[in-house]
Amino acid sequence: MKTYLVAAMVVLILIAHVFLWRSDMATGLKITFTIINFTGWAIILAPIFLIDRWLDAVKRRNSCDHDNLT
Repeated sequence: MKTYLVAAMVVLILIAHVFLWRSDMATGLKITFTIINFTGWAIILAPIFLIDRWLDAVKRRNSCDHDNLT
């Protein structure tokens, strides 16, 4: 389920960028908004992705430790 949510968010972000780049704004302003948007989403999504991977690794390690105790 969470994979679908992330995929939907990425698709919506891409659609927003397409509309941004098709607008009649100055090119420099488009580049500025794109960099700001990319940086903001990277700051938001990177920690979420990394913590999710870390939790998966901890769960795998704990399940292996539990199996060895029995």
